[in-house]
Amino acid sequence: MKRKLACMIVVGTAVVSPLVMAADGGVQWSGEASVGLRGTNTNALDPSKSREYRDTHSSALGIFDVKGRGDDYYVNAFGENLGRDDQYLDLKGGKYGIFKYQLYGNELRHNFGAGAGALSPYAGIGTANLTAVTTKAGGITNTIPANWNSFDNSYKRQDIGGMFEFSNNSPWYIRADVNEVRRDGVKLISGAIGTSPGQGFMDLPSPVDFKTTNFSLEGGYTTKRGQVAVSWLQSKFTNANPYLNWTNGYLGGGSAIQDTTVLPPNNDFTKFGLNGTLRQLPAGSTLAGRLSYSKVTDDVPVLQNILSLVGAGVGVSTNVATAANRTLFQGNVVNKTASLSLTSHPLAALDTRVYWNWFRKDNNSTAVTFNPVAAPAAANLSLSGGGGTVCSATAPCTNDLFNYRKDNVGIEGGYRINRQNKISAGFDYFGTNRERPDSNKTNDRKYYTEWKSSPFDILDTRIKYQYLSRSSNYLGGDPLVPLDKFVRRFDLSNVKQNLLKVTFDVSPAPFLDFGFEGIYKNNDFNETPLGRQKDNRQEYYASVSYGDPKTFRMMLFGDIELTQYDSLHRVGACNPDPQAPAQGPTPACLISPGGGVSSTYTWSAKNLDRSYQAGLGADWLPGEKWILKSSLIWAKTQGSADFAAQSGTVLSAPFLPIQNFDNTTRVSLNLKGTYKYSRNWNFTGGYAFERYRFSDIGYDNFLYTVTPAVSATCTGGGARCASFLSGQSAYQNYNANVFYLIGTYKF
Repeated sequence: MKRKLACMIVVGTAVVSPLVMAADGGVQWSGEASVGLRGTNTNALDPSKSREYRDTHSSALGIFDVKGRGDDYYVNAFGENLGRDDQYLDLKGGKYGIFKYQLYGNELRHNFGAGAGALSPYAGIGTANLTAVTTKAGGITNTIPANWNSFDNSYKRQDIGGMFEFSNNSPWYIRADVNEVRRDGVKLISGAIGTSPGQGFMDLPSPVDFKTTNFSLEGGYTTKRGQVAVSWLQSKFTNANPYLNWTNGYLGGGSAIQDTTVLPPNNDFTKFGLNGTLRQLPAGSTLAGRLSYSKVTDDVPVLQNILSLVGAGVGVSTNVATAANRTLFQGNVVNKTASLSLTSHPLAALDTRVYWNWFRKDNNSTAVTFNPVAAPAAANLSLSGGGGTVCSATAPCTNDLFNYRKDNVGIEGGYRINRQNKISAGFDYFGTNRERPDSNKTNDRKYYTEWKSSPFDILDTRIKYQYLSRSSNYLGGDPLVPLDKFVRRFDLSNVKQNLLKVTFDVSPAPFLDFGFEGIYKNNDFNETPLGRQKDNRQEYYASVSYGDPKTFRMMLFGDIELTQYDSLHRVGACNPDPQAPAQGPTPACLISPGGGVSSTYTWSAKNLDRSYQAGLGADWLPGEKWILKSSLIWAKTQGSADFAAQSGTVLSAPFLPIQNFDNTTRVSLNLKGTYKYSRNWNFTGGYAFERYRFSDIGYDNFLYTVTPAVSATCTGGGARCASFLSGQSAYQNYNANVFYLIGTYKF
């Protein structure tokens, strides 16, 4: 595919160039081409983290940037990372005022793990059928990672497309775009092997063989007074593997007993759009509007049987009929949008804007009801209904069809008091109506004011304050879950938000610049019995730079971001009221003091996220032929959580704080020198070093196989309930050294 795309670019350039020469009697070419070598040494158990979105392998380097200009025609050709996983090619051209075109190819590999970091007991990785040897009593028998299969835990994304637009020196135009996006490889998904919690899960290497084809047409009319455009987009997504079949070790009985996971289905997307703009209206106004209608559809067969456990026997399973009222699920989701915006300048010192946005989503998909006569014994292998209940003849389950409508209106204005000072203010209302059991309506009201000032030629400042108030209509949640009466999800909770932002830039002397930006945001989730109580965010950035860019200039910067989340929770099956005292074990539910270890109690959490970054950079031009650049950047993230139980709670073990939620440290050094050998040739050499360290409670002391102790929740033995993990994200630490040398010819 790389060779094919490169040929398209080369052929396109070869075809256009003679046309340019024939029509214009000649063409002026300019640009540059670079070739070089790069050597990389990576010290890591799993080097994929250092190559997560970039191809840093040792390889040859190739870059070109070519421009052709004639009296009537033009062409631009650009390419970088030639022959590598992150290759990009682009060809643009056309005839001035008549037509223009583009061909492009953009490739990227997303690496999740490789080598020692990506292992699995399954055979058939990369296909839709994963198999492993099992026994009824012990589950999957291959529990030694050294005997597992290694695999390339990554997928390649390739976007190839083109565009052609024709206007013929008229206000009318028509444009066509087409592209195809392919993703090929492997991506992990999770599969539960028994009931949860207590009976383990699997990392399943799921095949990725996706293709999305897009075609769009747009036509319009453009003048100085206005513009109108009509568009149509047709998109088709296909997945070569609609199902993943995998051996479920909890069921035993050999590889013949397989579970089924439904993967993304084929679907079609259609969108129509209409937008326009009217300019030169009274009061210096411009009116802009847009309408859109889109629909996504799919047809998915409904599974008529599910794999389930039978009785108390170890590894005994059967297929249970789902008793679905439909054999085919027909997805049909419609989105509609509309917007209007009026910007005006009624006075020389006054500018205003009034806007309205409307969005509606209608889910017209098939409503499917499941009411099996025999309720499945393993909830993870069944369909679950509201409140975590298992579907049965007496408690059928129906899928939720989510619909909502959003209304947004606002007004803002700015007044320039004098050349040095301008004040602005605005109001924004955002209302949402939705179908959810916890909240069906939310109203957000936001007010802001801002002052921009330049009291001196060397100083620019800006101060902004914003206040947001959200009110939500709470419905009580799921009636089958008593705790829902008190829980508020923070994205829908009532909240009062205060935000302050301060920015200034100052240049007290020639070649000396200072900059600062500070943001403080506080959210108070009032009227939230259980859930997030408040959060606080602070961000500070400062920089200083000094020096003449023609000789020597350096810059130093620092950034700090601090976030704290406070939340309240209730655990247990007794009284769900967070104000109720701690209670003893069910069914007695006694008050804890004197009643044994508490089984129902309220507890709080305080999460802290901290991020720090500092950097130093310098550019030096020691002579006419030399340019030296350097940078050193240090970045660190720290996450922690502290817990506390309400007074009177008796715990079987004390709460312990967590000090490592996604803790990372990254240090990078870059040294680069360029020597201008002649008017046409220059040579660049450089060295880059990067060191990355990662620590997280979920991955420290990582084990590929986690076997729980034999217990009532693990019927049949701990080995049968073991979790089998791939190693993704477990081995992220690396040191990387990169050396490169490039020669560039300019013409």
